[in-house]
Amino acid sequence: MDPVIFIISIVWWILCLILLFKVWGMCNDVSKIKNQIDRNDDYSTKIDFLLSIGEKEKAKEIFLAKILSDESIFNTTSTPVEKMEELYKKYRDEFESLGIQIKKEAE
Repeated sequence: MDPVIFIISIVWWILCLILLFKVWGMCNDVSKIKNQIDRNDDYSTKIDFLLSIGEKEKAKEIFLAKILSDESIFNTTSTPVEKMEELYKKYRDEFESLGIQIKKEAE
């Protein structure tokens, strides 16, 4: 076999192997995102169901579990007060539907 063709084929197979591992890694990332979306939808469905049957306290517990699993809020470097403001902005409708009041600090 010609040395040039041999070198090109070796480079080709190395690039294919790198591509395989890159695609594999992306598939793992997509499954993590899908699981996160499914988990959030599950919380919303449970909360809506519990509110519809009048189980407000159980709905509050599930909502608080949803908040505690929200990594986007708790992985920030903001202060606790700023985190509470972010939580309230993000989940305003849920807070209001469950009747949860957030007390603001006295200035």
